[in-house]
Amino acid sequence: MTVIKLVIAGILFLGGFVLMGYAPELSSWQAPVFFGGIIAVALSFALPMNVFSKTS
Repeated sequence: MTVIKLVIAGILFLGGFVLMGYAPELSSWQAPVFFGGIIAVALSFALPMNVFSKTS
């Protein structure tokens, strides 16, 4: 089960960087996409430390 949690955190981490990198190329919605990337990266750290540690 911990491998699945690691994969989820990794997808959030890499997906957040993809969103932050893709945001400047958009003609509109740059800020929401960029902040969505920041939130995804923050969740990739927060979930394993807070949520996943309590459900093991």
